[in-house]
Amino acid sequence: MASYKMTCSCGDTMTVDAATRDEAVAKFKGMMDEAGIKMHMSEKHPGEPLISVADCHRMIEEHVVLA
Repeated sequence: MASYKMTCSCGDTMTVDAATRDEAVAKFKGMMDEAGIKMHMSEKHPGEPLISVADCHRMIEEHVVLA
């Protein structure tokens, strides 16, 4: 099991433990569903337009790295 992280453009970093990068990506996508995105955007990006789930998941796929 390894730790993987993803850093948002706002500087917020999330970490998960997973056996593979693909598993880590899936875990992050599970956390960042519509409700998770709304919560993150309201807390970390006030005043910015809400991003779509598809755009968020595309960013997750691009930014997940070993911690």
